[in-house]
Amino acid sequence: MPSATPFYSIIDYTAASAEAQSGIAQAFAQIQRDWVAPYRGFVSARFLASTDGTIVRAIVEWQSEDAFHAFERESDGKGRIAALEEAFAKLSTQGSRNTFRPVVEVLPSDAAQ
Repeated sequence: MPSATPFYSIIDYTAASAEAQSGIAQAFAQIQRDWVAPYRGFVSARFLASTDGTIVRAIVEWQSEDAFHAFERESDGKGRIAALEEAFAKLSTQGSRNTFRPVVEVLPSDAAQ
């Protein structure tokens, strides 16, 4: 039975400056649109720029860990990797990915009374 718990892939891209962050985010957002978004179970990709100008963080949400692993098995890995390598070279950036399962969520309704 597939997992119903959301699953996250978080990628940190290095940025040489705050000015470079937008270009990095736009390039990797396009890769998400082209290579990731069409897959079943993809929920969203959100790109954040660190306030110190050194990192762009992509938070990619999947419906489940099973959906993420299906994407990894079924996607055009060679094409996606080639697109990533081209963006890394063009933008002089590097990426580091980790995957996460949610543990605790605090909502406004959880505020202490």
